[in-house]
Parts: sequence; C-alpha cells; structure tokens
Amino acid sequence: MKKYLDFMFLLVLSACANSVNKTEFVNPIFNQPLRPLSMSSGYIYLTPTSIDMRTPKDKNLIAGKGECELIENTQERITLKCKYKWIPQKGLLESAQKELQSSDSITREIAQKTLEIHATTYEEYYTYAVKDLYTNTCLRIEEYIRKLDEDYTKDDFFHSSYCVTPPAEYKSESN
Repeated sequence: MKKYLDFMFLLVLSACANSVNKTEFVNPIFNQPLRPLSMSSGYIYLTPTSIDMRTPKDKNLIAGKGECELIENTQERITLKCKYKWIPQKGLLESAQKELQSSDSITREIAQKTLEIHATTYEEYYTYAVKDLYTNTCLRIEEYIRKLDEDYTKDDFFHSSYCVTPPAEYKSESN
C-alpha cells in the first residue's frame, strides 16, 4: 500500500511540475519582446498561451494575434502550437473590396488574396531557439515556423532572427 501511495504522490507531483511549465517559460528571456534583425519582420511578443505579431514599420501596430499551447519548454528553446489571424490595418479590407471591381486582373487577384489572408485562421508551430551573442546588447533568437500536420523538410521552415537583451551570464561568457 505504501508503494502505491508513493507512486500516486510522484504521479501527482509530476503532473504539477508539467502544469507549471505550461504557464511560464523555463527561460525568462522568452518573456522579452523579440526585436527583429530584419527590416521585413516585426516585433514578436510571446506568452505561453499567446503570440502577438507587430508590423515591420511600427511596433505599435498589431499585424496578427493568436492563441497558443506551449508544447516544448526548455532553457534553449520553446515551441508554441498557435491558431492566429492576421489583423487588417485600417481601410485595408474596404480598399481590397473596391479593387475587386478593377479592370486590371492583377489588381483583382491581389485584392482577392488580401481578403482571403485576413479571413483565414492559420494553425502553425512556432519554435524559438537561443543561438548566440550577436552583439553585447543582442542575444540572437531564431524563429522557425511550420504549418500543422504537414510533412516537412528543413527547407519547409519559414525562418527569422530576433534579438533579446542578454542576461549577464551571456555577456560575461563572451568577454
């Protein structure tokens, strides 16, 4: 009986430990805003249950938002399974609706694609991995995105690089 109770206690303890990992990042650097290293990416704000993507031109404009489930959570990397939608900027959908009436087929095609993009809920895996000290003020984080339920190769990933403020131990390692 004692062995059974010990086993049950360990099982409950294990479940509690797992739930803590689902509600906070093991590595607190993932709580920082991810600053893009490229002009074509925007800021990314992550929580264990959400993703908030900003436009490349203005970090105050939301480009997309989604709900996530944290499925990998280590010191070196996190993976989120997210459902998100792109959020149209003011006037974009109205403009696309008008452009559907254009006599130019390319304009109509772009307008149709714009409307489809903003009407779709996307489901993808987002993985963020700590890489290296890029500069004294930038710890490089790599982002890998892939669609759910698809066979993939390394080339199927969408990839971006971001910066976070490095903790003191990273700075001292580089000196």
